[in-house]
Amino acid sequence: MKPNTFLTENEIESIHSASLRVLEEVGIQLDDAAALALLLDNGSWQEGGMVHLPAELVDRCLKYCPSTVVLQGRGEPVTLGTGATHVHNLGGARDVFDPTTETLRPAASLDVAQSTRLMDALPNVTTITPLYTPRDVPAHKMTLVMFAETVKNTLKPVNGPGVHNTAEVRHLIEMIQVVFGEEPLASIGVSPVSPLNFLGHVAPVILEVARSGLPLGPLPCPSVGATSPMSLAGSIVQQNAENLATIVLAQLARPGLPIVYCGRLSVLNMRSGAPVWGNPEVGMMSAATVQVGHHYHLPVNVYGLAASGFTPDIQSGYERAINALVPALAGADELSGVGEMAGGTQSCNAQIVIDNDIYGMIQRVLRWFTVDDDALAVDVIAHAMATSRNFLSEKHTRKYLHAGEVWQGRLGIAEMGWEMWQNAGSLTAIDRAQTEAERILSTHQVEPLSDEQNRALDEILNTL
Repeated sequence: MKPNTFLTENEIESIHSASLRVLEEVGIQLDDAAALALLLDNGSWQEGGMVHLPAELVDRCLKYCPSTVVLQGRGEPVTLGTGATHVHNLGGARDVFDPTTETLRPAASLDVAQSTRLMDALPNVTTITPLYTPRDVPAHKMTLVMFAETVKNTLKPVNGPGVHNTAEVRHLIEMIQVVFGEEPLASIGVSPVSPLNFLGHVAPVILEVARSGLPLGPLPCPSVGATSPMSLAGSIVQQNAENLATIVLAQLARPGLPIVYCGRLSVLNMRSGAPVWGNPEVGMMSAATVQVGHHYHLPVNVYGLAASGFTPDIQSGYERAINALVPALAGADELSGVGEMAGGTQSCNAQIVIDNDIYGMIQRVLRWFTVDDDALAVDVIAHAMATSRNFLSEKHTRKYLHAGEVWQGRLGIAEMGWEMWQNAGSLTAIDRAQTEAERILSTHQVEPLSDEQNRALDEILNTL
């Protein structure tokens, strides 16, 4: 299925041009000496406390970027930028929701391990990010424990957790090399601070990741009306400028570095000041971000299953489905959000299983259906009408059933009629998802790391 175009080519070019104007006329905040020297040596200039980037430099650095990015796991790798849509989970939730008691508790390292093992078994989750920030470990070890518990419990490609300083980057790279070898391909996300703020640790971390050669995912997170303009187009321009500035720094440090173009635009409730994740604008801005990133021939990762609800209820269901489907139709290379609840602050295993089904439905929409002589089935209709007038016995029916012409998820209700459903326990989708999660965790095992790799990871953690 061809990607849908929500923005016209003229609109995309206007966003690009406006972003270049922001970088050249407004500039970015930057205080790191090494990053500043790189920019000044390549035609940038300082004025009014800001560092201004010329359009020529941005265009040159964009040309260094490869059009595909390989993400490595202990099993099969994933390549972004081939036209396929891949999926990963929310990263960094602080709390675990219990759907049976509707209560929250702080996340622990065991939750990182279990949620990863659950997603390792789910077919529609193709890459995995550490889901929780475990609060049973010291804060200075948290990021590294998140990575260790994730990589031990999946063979799928791992997106590294967000990093906060250069020492953390170096330790994380060392751990990645223990698992994946001397030239690994596990991506690391770095977030500039909106609006246009590369102060403090931000620029040094970008340079540290770039010099390592690991794929980099810039993660600007503007909030519409608060840390970016109230107009959606203006917020996309600012987000793009923050992405482009990150790309420039990274490519100057290591030309040819793999880049995953990311977007994390959100909306603010102007009455309360609280972030709103379930609005359709989140999906709309994600779709626009996909088109802008593809304009630069980069693979794009955006929000997918975004919702505001605190429980896996109907509101959460329709919000996350809409916000994932729209960027998927735009051709997103990677969508996030599996397990996301309450704007990313909490998660639960039932939500993860539900989201696997939602993404299964979205992948089915993206596959569309074939229209050819065999699929048009004129001869099949004629044969059925001349015989039983029943298509259940036709070979054509079995062929298309086995080919996946009709999607069949894990959570659909199998009972026929109200009474049968009641007699079966009146199970809701949440009930079924919780049961399925428990079944998977009781049976699914992941090939462990070697004893040598486990010892090496422990030694790194013990030095902190």
